Amino acid sequence: MPRIQRQPPPYMQITDAYRQMIIDGVFSEGDKLPTVAEIAREWSVAHATAARAISQLQVEGLITSSPSRGSVVASQGSKASSPQDRISRSRRTGTTEANGEHHFVTAAEIVAAPTYVAELFDMEHAGRVVRREWTTVENKQQRALTVTWHPAELAESVPELLDTESSKVGPMLSRIESVTGQGTRARDFYHARGADAREANALGLPIGAAVLAMTWLVWVSTEAGEDRLIEYGESVIPPRHTVSYPYEIAVDGE
Repeated sequence: MPRIQRQPPPYMQITDAYRQMIIDGVFSEGDKLPTVAEIAREWSVAHATAARAISQLQVEGLITSSPSRGSVVASQGSKASSPQDRISRSRRTGTTEANGEHHFVTAAEIVAAPTYVAELFDMEHAGRVVRREWTTVENKQQRALTVTWHPAELAESVPELLDTESSKVGPMLSRIESVTGQGTRARDFYHARGADAREANALGLPIGAAVLAMTWLVWVSTEAGEDRLIEYGESVIPPRHTVSYPYEIAVDGE
């Protein structure tokens, strides 16, 4: 039988909404959230429900609360966007950027695909791909070094892929999906390791410093019903950064 989509409980809906606004930068460090009474009124829920939502944000380290100051957004210096955050934000706002982020593009070119990239795109060895590389900076601190790979022929429809202008980074995924259709399947991978020389230089770290490496793949469905890989990405973030995102768990029998 088809799975029945259930709405999360009201307190989780409130938590999810404010979590997303904090991650996106709508609320910045030090900003005050509405009071429990204001949230209860806006969402038409009981005060206890609103208070539970605020408590969950506090548990996640997104806010601090006190009787005198209320609920205040905590420092987000240790927060980093996941690939899922990036896709979700692009579809909501048209850009993958969170407020306050800036990018410095260091490469946007068609190159011969390394063996592992060629295998991912199911192409011949040294097939041609678009390689883009940039550093993300926030509050004058390097937050991530990112590289994305795309089929070379995609550059014919999305010439921005070969543009090094920093303003092109945020809207790029939205632009790609406007041509290919929205991604229908994705997968993320995470692993901790030491930074190599290139990564250390980009992030202002000593070589070998601990970093969290994230990779992801995004596929679209073709008219023939096959999956086509449109983006493979690699991102490295400095130590003491946290990646966090909610997800649904299927229930057996639904």
